[in-house]
Amino acid sequence: MRVPLLVLSLFSPWLFAASPLAVNPDFSEKREQPWFIMVTQAGCHFCERLESQVLQPLRASDAYTGQIQFAHVGIDQGISVTDFDGRRIAGRDFAARYAAFGTPTLLFLSPDGESLADPKYGVPDAIDFYSYQIESVLQTIAPRK
Repeated sequence: MRVPLLVLSLFSPWLFAASPLAVNPDFSEKREQPWFIMVTQAGCHFCERLESQVLQPLRASDAYTGQIQFAHVGIDQGISVTDFDGRRIAGRDFAARYAAFGTPTLLFLSPDGESLADPKYGVPDAIDFYSYQIESVLQTIAPRK
């Protein structure tokens, strides 16, 4: 059992991401850091690609630990989140508020739920440049230390 884990950890360090990822989080828990949210749904292959090629490595880099809250919000039937005011709402309704009608959509929100940057929709073929664009937004919204 040790060999596969060692091999896995050598070739996929982003699987052990240092920055936590909240799935359908409780947004009413007041924190100081802004939110970086991927709106997703089951079976979304573009979401899986974005997660594995951009978001996991970004979280694993530790560059935004303590500065950005990372989350996924599902829009599938039956998925709900606790909204910023403490009410439970459908993930689909939460996403619609920010014009996230397709997946993946990336949202950049203040700790109180205000949009800090325009949403990013889909996944382009030039994913490296997209990763750069995402990090540029995160650098602008991350609180200064």
